[in-house]
Amino acid sequence: MSILDVEQARWAGERGNVLRTLKESYVQEMTSVGSLIRVLDAQGTSLSQEDLEFHLRYLVDQGYLQIWRARDMAGFRADRPSRVKPSTMMFARLLPKGLQLIDGLIAEDPSVAF
Repeated sequence: MSILDVEQARWAGERGNVLRTLKESYVQEMTSVGSLIRVLDAQGTSLSQEDLEFHLRYLVDQGYLQIWRARDMAGFRADRPSRVKPSTMMFARLLPKGLQLIDGLIAEDPSVAF
């Protein structure tokens, strides 16, 4: 097994952990990515903001989840004080296809491991 194979397996596991964590809040309209990072860290999957955003982009591109940035949401006001930049404040939601992947109802994705 090469170093690349090991890295790809790690990334697939991280993506699977992201989806499983979002499954826990499936009934909610959305989950803040900040909360997602803290929960993943508490579960033993420590990701940088950049790594998480990379995984989120892949999962969005595959149709497993949806993300929003605060600045793009209706009612966003740039004049409200915030500790976090609106350009980096994101929210995520697991989509039905992501739930089907977790539950094994659609074909496996080799880039996502559970």
